[in-house]
Amino acid sequence: MIKRKVSGSFTVEAALVLPVVLICMLLILNQGFEMYRELAETADKQQMWEEFVPSDYFRKLELLDEVTG
Repeated sequence: MIKRKVSGSFTVEAALVLPVVLICMLLILNQGFEMYRELAETADKQQMWEEFVPSDYFRKLELLDEVTG
């Protein structure tokens, strides 16, 4: 039976590197969610402006002015 001497440096390195890698991955995920939220808000605002027709609004105001005198 061959006895090998196991070094503890791999455990120490993993204990230092693994949290850094996990934090980086979580930051990337968080940034992705934040960008998605901003995109959804922008799409909602754009849809609101597409539904708004200034000429129709102006015509309704003119008609209201004519009717009320």
